[in-house]
Amino acid sequence: MIKERHPWVWIGVAVAFGAILYLLEGILMPFLTGLLVAYAMNPAVRTFEEWGISRSIGTCFMIISFFLLIGLLLFIAIPFIQTELLRLAARVPQYGERIVIALKPFLDDASHYIEARDLERLRAFASSYLGEVVTWGIKLLARILTSGLALANLLSLIVITPIVAFYCLRDWNLIINSIDRWLPRPYEPTIRGLFADINTTIGGFAKGQALVCLMIGTYYAITLTFAGLDFSVVVGVVIGIMAFIPYVGALVGFMLSIGIALAQFTEWSSVGVVAAIFVVGQGLEGYLLIPYFVGNRIGLHPVWVLFVLLAGGVLYGFIGILFALPVGAAIGVLIRYIREFYFKSPYYLGRTPSLH
Repeated sequence: MIKERHPWVWIGVAVAFGAILYLLEGILMPFLTGLLVAYAMNPAVRTFEEWGISRSIGTCFMIISFFLLIGLLLFIAIPFIQTELLRLAARVPQYGERIVIALKPFLDDASHYIEARDLERLRAFASSYLGEVVTWGIKLLARILTSGLALANLLSLIVITPIVAFYCLRDWNLIINSIDRWLPRPYEPTIRGLFADINTTIGGFAKGQALVCLMIGTYYAITLTFAGLDFSVVVGVVIGIMAFIPYVGALVGFMLSIGIALAQFTEWSSVGVVAAIFVVGQGLEGYLLIPYFVGNRIGLHPVWVLFVLLAGGVLYGFIGILFALPVGAAIGVLIRYIREFYFKSPYYLGRTPSLH
């Protein structure tokens, strides 16, 4: 009877844990971010320990270096992004005029089928709609940056996350040993093996995909700059960041670049060059970078990564996106374990289960 209750006990624990996370969603971001930072830095601190450096000193060095680097990047990036946004806002009317000029031949052809009055009304509507979209976007960005909740979350990330990251990283071995002591002894080897597989999957995907994002973002920033595209560096950064989500980064970058190219260039050959850059970039990413740096050995299919990221964002917002990959990797490993267990079971092999 006790053995029969074991699955229900674990299911109850999982449900209770999920309910706690849901109830505490509003305050979890700095704590989970700190935990994620500690997890990412643990291999480096472990290397320091192998060199004879104490864990506390290694932890201090890594935490200070990491957050100083983040602060430096923000110090450089925020003024640059602000300048680029102001440039974009100043050029929107000019871009609108160029788009109308570029589409004029098509509008002239359409005039044979649409009355001139309706066509002019359509042009006026498109111009006003473009202005409303830009205005709405700027207001939304300002609202996000100035809202009290955003400022509170930012302050909590700045103040609480380094503290949580430091203590989690310093006491990482103690935390792991405590969890290890809680494991039920009969299932300890299986659970430890599952956690090792999950750790390998997350580490392999994160390191490989981070390199891919860096290389692909650099490629687009450089090539689009040589092509003469406005805001090429910003486009490259956006593609590099969003390339972590399969297919989404390239799609968003392509639409953004083609839109800017149509508004900026008057000749179609320049637009074709921008499109050719994305064709080559997709070939490099899909047939060279992804197979070499990520590969199929980690067992995370791009569609599964896309699904868990979107599901995490829908269910828990930014926190869900932050932890979608670790949770997705864990679910993937558990599914593979259940599959292997099923293939060895008498139900799959067609044998009668033993009644002993």
